[in-house]
Amino acid sequence: MWILTLRSPTGEPREFNLKAGATTIGRKSDNDIVITDESASRYHAEIQCSADTDILVIRDLDSTNGTFVNRERLAQAHVLRPEDQIRIGQDTATVSFQENNQTAGRATAILSGTQPLTRDLLLESLDQHAVLLYEVASRLNTIVDSDSALHEIARLMQTSMGAEKCEVIRAEHFGRLADLGFPTSVAHQAIDQRSAVVIPDMSKHAPGRSALLLRVRSALCVPIMIGDEVAALIYVYKTNPASRPFDQNDVRLAVAISHQAAMTIQRTRLLKRLRQADRISHLFQRFLSPPEAEFLLQEYQRTGKLPELSEQILTVLFADMRDSTALAERLGARRFGEILSRYYLEMTTAVFDHNGLLNKYLGDGIMAVFGALGQPEPETRAVRTALEMLDRMGAISRAVGEDTALGIGINTGVVVAGYVGTDERVEYTVLGDAVNIAQRLERHARNNQIYIGPDTCQAVIAHFKTRSIGSVEVRGRTQPIDAFEILPR
Repeated sequence: MWILTLRSPTGEPREFNLKAGATTIGRKSDNDIVITDESASRYHAEIQCSADTDILVIRDLDSTNGTFVNRERLAQAHVLRPEDQIRIGQDTATVSFQENNQTAGRATAILSGTQPLTRDLLLESLDQHAVLLYEVASRLNTIVDSDSALHEIARLMQTSMGAEKCEVIRAEHFGRLADLGFPTSVAHQAIDQRSAVVIPDMSKHAPGRSALLLRVRSALCVPIMIGDEVAALIYVYKTNPASRPFDQNDVRLAVAISHQAAMTIQRTRLLKRLRQADRISHLFQRFLSPPEAEFLLQEYQRTGKLPELSEQILTVLFADMRDSTALAERLGARRFGEILSRYYLEMTTAVFDHNGLLNKYLGDGIMAVFGALGQPEPETRAVRTALEMLDRMGAISRAVGEDTALGIGINTGVVVAGYVGTDERVEYTVLGDAVNIAQRLERHARNNQIYIGPDTCQAVIAHFKTRSIGSVEVRGRTQPIDAFEILPR
């Protein structure tokens, strides 16, 4: 008995037992096999099956777009052989032959076992299912995130194979295969051997407990390979006893779709990395001078990682506009906003001029860090930044005709610093006692004064005039610290 299996990009596969005599194929409803593809003619092709010899012959019925057998357009009647492929429009069909004494289901090109994902198997699979893959690719290419892509792959696979269940399992979930309710023996065989595994009849395969619980009758597993990496696993199974078992054509289709899935995962990974790089670029441009931003962005693109939290010795600067509340009340929100915008621009420029990292804006205050990228003499650059800030603040005062002033605190010491956050939001964080001391020094400083801690003073005393201002209490510390002032030049 000859069996024809028809596949369409938009529906489940259909099987037809070819009776003796003529079987017509076409778009009109009175055909024995109806094809809805608009490329099909009303009466497109005819298959003749000999009752005596079991010979199967197909001929085209002068259709507009032609009938193709094994990718060649029919010009005359053609004798079909098992596993021949027929294409009409976007619909494809394969024929197989079942001996009369076969009672356990139709013959298949592969009964059970594994097939390594070799280049030859992939090429054969892509060639066999090129039309269906065109439709698969057109759907997947519009998806930009991996979760949606894998969900669509599972849906397409389930539909195209007429299966009851299909899952695409990411590699990070392989350790929980049993928890997810899958027959793990088949899954691990596919993963470990980098092979397609097909079990047409699970009852003859000593099924595991999970397979019995799920009433799995036929199973197919194909790993999604990206190079040597198993990125995910496509797992398909059937529970309906009346369903046809998986066969060689299903294996080829699964391998072809797994290849398309691998390319989709690579594309979504690249898009995610590009989006992340774009966010990181904006982050660097916001907090770093252009040369440092470019350097760190190149490092990120090379390694795929940002510097993580680590213990470092850095110099921290806090600057705050004095009496800003009274100034805002006197000038009004709009006028004060204009002054504040210029203030942020000038202070940020001063930080970048001396290769500092702008950590954050704090209302009308600024926190900057020096030495984060390994530049030499961070203490000296921090003090020069502070002096430039005072000069720029004086220029703002003269330009707007208002008395504005700064208080600045600088301290050097051990901190924990690095980038923290999620894929959606990343921030540069600096924590530690040295940060608290710098902030406390800023709060002690009066108008246009620069207070520095002892380690900063020791590093810059040869370059700047300083004077001791005695001990300063710092909240949270049991001992005060010695503080110093940078004197005007």
